[in-house]
Amino acid sequence: MAATSTTESWDAAWTLTMRAKRKRLTDNISDDYPTLDTLRPLAETESGGKEIQEDLLYGLNSGTWFDGYDTVGTDAVDGITAAFFNWRYISVPVTISMTEEMEARSAQGKMKLLEAKAMQSMVTIRDTVNAALLSAQSGKSILGFQDIIADAPTTGTVGGINRATNSWWRNQYDTTSTTFTSTTVSNIYDGVTRMNTVFNNSSEGNSRPNKVVTTLALMGKFQETLTSTGYARSTLKDNSATIGANDTSFRGAEVYYDRDCAASHMYFYNTKFLKLKIQSGLNFAKTPFKEAPNQFAKVSFVVVGLQLTTNNPRRLGVATAVS
Repeated sequence: MAATSTTESWDAAWTLTMRAKRKRLTDNISDDYPTLDTLRPLAETESGGKEIQEDLLYGLNSGTWFDGYDTVGTDAVDGITAAFFNWRYISVPVTISMTEEMEARSAQGKMKLLEAKAMQSMVTIRDTVNAALLSAQSGKSILGFQDIIADAPTTGTVGGINRATNSWWRNQYDTTSTTFTSTTVSNIYDGVTRMNTVFNNSSEGNSRPNKVVTTLALMGKFQETLTSTGYARSTLKDNSATIGANDTSFRGAEVYYDRDCAASHMYFYNTKFLKLKIQSGLNFAKTPFKEAPNQFAKVSFVVVGLQLTTNNPRRLGVATAVS
């Protein structure tokens, strides 16, 4: 869009008075990036390597009950393999001309133009990465939730392992068409029933989903169920999901919405088994500025090397077709 314009009369009062201005740049365009903010503090930093390797156990040995001089089994078994994930890279430029930089120096005590441009690029890369996390891999982008926690995980290859022939490498999924606030069973919301199903299927012993991400619309429906007459009292054991609380939970798992989440989806994941890998030295790093050979301008980049990986898709789940 064109720059905003103003009209002033340059009388003595205006000439001797500066505009009131805070040292801040307020984001009015990007979405927030809650999924990146959730995964990044738990990210595993790797020093490099051509690929990321996750060693996997997918089969067990066999035991023999015995007594006295009974013979016991000695057959060797397979059951150990590895998944491999490629690094992906993304950069966003920070570009400024000499004239822009010189003219911006007059804003004493205010946010400098170069500082604002650097913030703009950092917000851009975070917004782009967050969107990629909840999307499907395309071109040279990272793997996303739609790849690793797939709607139909019986086909395709993830980490070099074919899910069509290796059922142990499939995430949990439930495609039952559901209206969240309908009640097929009296006083039981169909959406909560779906959440129970995927949560239970994705759990084993103490390994349970600790995060649930969904859309704003479904988050609103989930909150409606928590505040319905009698329902909160029968399902909550603490005060974390009452009206006005800062967070909402489902069976101990934090429930949050992300505007980048695919419509009609609810993803259940455990941060032990869904990992964001980041390259050391390229953790949203800023490169030195370089000048163009034929311009009075310079450019730097915000760069990150990363990949979304899994080491146990069976502990991840998705509910689709939830309206």
